[in-house]
Amino acid sequence: MVPNPRRLAPSVLVGVLALAGCSGGGTQTGDATPATAPATVATTTAPATAPATTTTTTTAPATASTAPAPPPDAVMPALHSRTYEQARTDFSRQDLSPARLTAAAQHKDVTLPRDHDDWYICDSSPRPGAPLPATTTVTVRLAQDFSDCTTSFNGYLYEENDPSSAS
Repeated sequence: MVPNPRRLAPSVLVGVLALAGCSGGGTQTGDATPATAPATVATTTAPATAPATTTTTTTAPATASTAPAPPPDAVMPALHSRTYEQARTDFSRQDLSPARLTAAAQHKDVTLPRDHDDWYICDSSPRPGAPLPATTTVTVRLAQDFSDCTTSFNGYLYEENDPSSAS
C-alpha cells in the first residue's frame, strides 16, 4: 500500500523543522548572548500502516560568554531650573563625575563668572533622558536669574546688544 501524502506531509514538516532548529546553535537573546536553556524538540513519525512513534531530541545548553557584559549607559538627568551646584550634586549621587559638566552662558552678551554655582540651568546637552555614555561631556547653559532663561534677543540677554535690532 502507498502512504497517503496527506498524513505524510505534516510528519515531514515537523521533521524538517526539528532539523532546522538543531542547526541554530541555541536561541539568541537581544544582547547577542546565547540563551542557556536546553532546547527540546519532539518529532512524530507516522507511517500509513504503523502506529505513531515519538522521538525526543535534546541539545546541550549553550555556554555563556566569560567576558562580563559592559555596564549600561547612564541616562542624562533633568537639570533644567536647578542651580549648577545642584547639578553637580545630582551627578555625584548618580555616580557620574561632576567633572563631565561644562558650563556656558545662556546668552552671547553675558560673561560667565568664575563662581557660578548659584546660576540656573536653562538648557543642557544632551537632552534629559538621552543615553549618557562614559565619554560624553555634558554642556549646561546658565543664567544668573532663572527668569532670564526665557529672555533672548537673537541669543542676547539685552536687546541693545543685539546687532540685528534697529536702534
